[in-house]
Amino acid sequence: GAWLLGVSLRLPTMAWLRCCSRRQAPLPLEKDTAFWEEAPLSKAGAVEEDERTDPSLGHEQAAHLKDDGNEKFARGDTAEAMDLWSHALDALCMPPDVSEAATAAPVSSAAMADSAPCTRPPAEDERVRELRLTLLSNMSLGHKKLKQWRHAVSYCDEVLLEQPANVKALYRKADCLGELCAWREAEEAAARLEAAGEEGAKLAQQKRDEWKRRLKAADGKQKKMWSTAISESNSAEPVKSNTRKSLETLPKNTAERWDAPRVHQMSVFDLRRKGIEWIEGEDFDDAVWRDGLGFRDATYYQKRALPLTFLAAAALANVDLQPDLVIHCLLDGNIAPFAEPHDWSMVLQRCPSLRTFTVVYIDIGAVGDGAPPPMPYGQLLRPTEEGRVGDRVARAARFLGTYREFKEHCQELPGLVDPQLALWADVPLYGFGDNDLATRVEAYELLAATMVPSVVTQGGEIPGRGGPPMVPRVSEQASSSMAILSEGLGAATMADWHWNRFVVPLDRGSQGILAAHALLGVLRPAAKRNSPAQVRSVKDALTRHGVVLAPYKLPELANLSNDEEADGLRKRQWEAFCEKMRAAGRPVGMEADEQERQRQSMEFYQFCGISEPPPVI
Repeated sequence: GAWLLGVSLRLPTMAWLRCCSRRQAPLPLEKDTAFWEEAPLSKAGAVEEDERTDPSLGHEQAAHLKDDGNEKFARGDTAEAMDLWSHALDALCMPPDVSEAATAAPVSSAAMADSAPCTRPPAEDERVRELRLTLLSNMSLGHKKLKQWRHAVSYCDEVLLEQPANVKALYRKADCLGELCAWREAEEAAARLEAAGEEGAKLAQQKRDEWKRRLKAADGKQKKMWSTAISESNSAEPVKSNTRKSLETLPKNTAERWDAPRVHQMSVFDLRRKGIEWIEGEDFDDAVWRDGLGFRDATYYQKRALPLTFLAAAALANVDLQPDLVIHCLLDGNIAPFAEPHDWSMVLQRCPSLRTFTVVYIDIGAVGDGAPPPMPYGQLLRPTEEGRVGDRVARAARFLGTYREFKEHCQELPGLVDPQLALWADVPLYGFGDNDLATRVEAYELLAATMVPSVVTQGGEIPGRGGPPMVPRVSEQASSSMAILSEGLGAATMADWHWNRFVVPLDRGSQGILAAHALLGVLRPAAKRNSPAQVRSVKDALTRHGVVLAPYKLPELANLSNDEEADGLRKRQWEAFCEKMRAAGRPVGMEADEQERQRQSMEFYQFCGISEPPPVI
């Protein structure tokens, strides 16, 4: 595994995190819970229990978010509108009651689709259903406006699952498929639209007429292009001469400045796809994966987060997993411990088509002159069983060394050496300097030689429940890794970068929670190059785009030297503030909706005398 959790991070020395030499012996586990994992105390001094939100409140919150999104969309803020609609969909996706889930066996998403998702009255269910379909339709419109045709088609399909004759969804689906030049699928959608009624027949005919005009115009444009090319070939020499002169006048080493790509919020609706049967009561429960961060035992997340992150990546990138699946998990043991287990049986449970699943952990971090490594260098440890579902088995093997050394050592084991996917688990690609960069570049190029896609996660700081609201930001280290992949290595995007919902809470940060796997992206190698990338070529490409590389820095943590005293003071302040809110008749904690919690967060900072609260989302 990639992360050491359950260790009390209250230790003032922070030995496991502050040490960069290769590898210290693991710290003994302590029984006490870190301060940031403790739930706030109520007036009586008891830990407040999570209360399941009334379903009507979920609908009310979703409707409010939908209206806010509509206003943003009307003003032209499409991306912000889609974020609000996505949050509204999440608000409607309510897990089953805890008491029922505790006594019932895990249920797959396919099974849940055949049963009642909750115990709401029929009238309430119909109201929620209508709002959900409206939000899905809005998301398809937003993606269409942003020219993200495939995403728009996916949301149209979600609507059509429940309303097969929905005219808007069929029209948008046909339109987007036409933009993708998927003419056979577009005509199928148009045929369904035509059969949906008189209005649908008119729209289908309009769309077919438009396609004919576009195809005719494209044919004319192509003819013009060829005639121009032929005429220019008769005067090739003057053209070459003029082109050479214009190129000589351009300044050398100029390129457009690189900016970090937009990171999307992950919605559960983006994760539903054929072949992955999510256990929705567990996997999509916001009480666990959003509100439970810092309150639930951290080892719970450590075992589950990476397997679910891998499945989320496969869903976002629409990857069809092979029945006998092999993935290579690359990590750096100087930054994250090497042997913490993950529950890979979760992948088998959610992917019934898998027969076997093998994970090879490859620690590519540098080995120095410090403490001896925990396993022999350059030797593959025999695969061990780490999960089983019936007769289907998940196994894990481990190797310490560079990726090239692994490939050479295991060349007689094609079943292990040839993965379908590589999983870079929070590996900063520049690492501690050029030597680490060289190791990472070599590993990526070896994977690119066989066109193996890469699932990449990076750590980050995310909002915490009850803490100050904050806008998630891409750290300098994560931004550098993104730039190395896109500009230095020419990686193409298979799935946009997302703020991952399946994270591991590590510690309290300056504003929120420091989390492993906070960022998630899926990339594939570009077309094969004549020669593999080298450190110099990568750094030159980054320099041209204005990217400055800096060695990996340890996360900025809260001041731990006086933790208990500061934490006690903040709890007493919070209790007093809650009393003030209750006296004013305002809901507190999870009884309040999202906007009220954000408003109270700002007021709490003023109440504590902090002059500059963090920005509100």
